[in-house]
Amino acid sequence: MTEEAQKIVGVASVVSDGDGRLLLIKTAKAGWELPGGRVEPGEDLIAALKREAAEETGCEIEVGRLTSVTTNVGAPDVTILTFLCRHIGGDPQPGDDSLDAGWFAPDLAVHLVTHSVEQVRLKDALGDGQGIIYRAYRCLPGEGQEDERYEMFCFHRC
Repeated sequence: MTEEAQKIVGVASVVSDGDGRLLLIKTAKAGWELPGGRVEPGEDLIAALKREAAEETGCEIEVGRLTSVTTNVGAPDVTILTFLCRHIGGDPQPGDDSLDAGWFAPDLAVHLVTHSVEQVRLKDALGDGQGIIYRAYRCLPGEGQEDERYEMFCFHRC
């Protein structure tokens, strides 16, 4: 089955430290973003999130509440579950798939995350804390990866 035909499940973490700063990673593809990635076959969501955070940042996290679910209904069909997390050990350092990792004040973190869907996930996690937000979106045609645009067409708060 090709990647475009399969459903991909991923996880993202909004990790805060004792000072209220947020952990971000920098990748070559997307710039600054939330630590996270694909859930491997046979892996549960929490284990995947802890593994991805450790691989990408060198940090150990405690996973808290689910804040949002976002689904790209286009190709590839990707669903990302975003969780609030707490830093419990390790110093941020870039991992195999990241160029940099570090702590940022929440306002600066929102500014640094420039991928529009990733920024929505972060803002939803930092919101009022009332329930779980579900959003569906699709990619709109563009010139290239730098021009990627997205249309949010479904919003639901549970």
